[in-house]
Amino acid sequence: MGSLLLFLVLHLIFRTAIITDNWDYWELAGLFDMDSEISLFTWFSTTILLFVPAVLAFFVGWVKRQNQEKLSWGWFLLGAAFMYLSIDDAAMIHEKISTLNRMTGLQDVLSSINPALFGWSWWVIYLPIVAVLVMIMTRWFLTLPTRTKVMIVLAAVLAIGGQVGMEAISSFVSNSTGEYINPVWRGLQKFTGRSGLALFLFAIIDYILSTPQLKTRLDALVKPRAKTKKK
Repeated sequence: MGSLLLFLVLHLIFRTAIITDNWDYWELAGLFDMDSEISLFTWFSTTILLFVPAVLAFFVGWVKRQNQEKLSWGWFLLGAAFMYLSIDDAAMIHEKISTLNRMTGLQDVLSSINPALFGWSWWVIYLPIVAVLVMIMTRWFLTLPTRTKVMIVLAAVLAIGGQVGMEAISSFVSNSTGEYINPVWRGLQKFTGRSGLALFLFAIIDYILSTPQLKTRLDALVKPRAKTKKK
């Protein structure tokens, strides 16, 4: 969370400073722009907040599968979801969804309902997919400890609220006024959504460390094995 706060501060400093014709400044500012798809923040989001949880979820699923525990598939599905989100974040797949919506004519249908709200329409496709995943994973979710459940619910609220809820507001404001949304708002939007991902990561780590069999297996993988003495 501290890293996200640092990124937010740097984003606000560079994006709100009044610099007009200094190209070098804008190139430097791009490194810390939370709204840019090519920045240090995007790297942090793609790797630490998305790829790492995917690997940890696969690890938990692998251990539980070896122990023949029920619903171990839920961890594999969770890992696959985070892996896809990591790829999406790096390749900007969700932005291409809006392009597909225009090509298929869905954008015209959405625009007839509210052209401002559905100006950036990728989330119209993603939300139903998320709803289906939630229904599929309900049984798996109910097997988790209470603390893990609470953290996952809060993480989902922050992630979806920031990435979808605030994105819809951004779309509405931008398409209504004809001006791109304020950089301060965009920074807060990214911070909110990524805070949810950070909480997801913490929830998985906390679950592993509080489960003896998982912690033991993780220690065995991470800690170097002592070299056997030669007789």
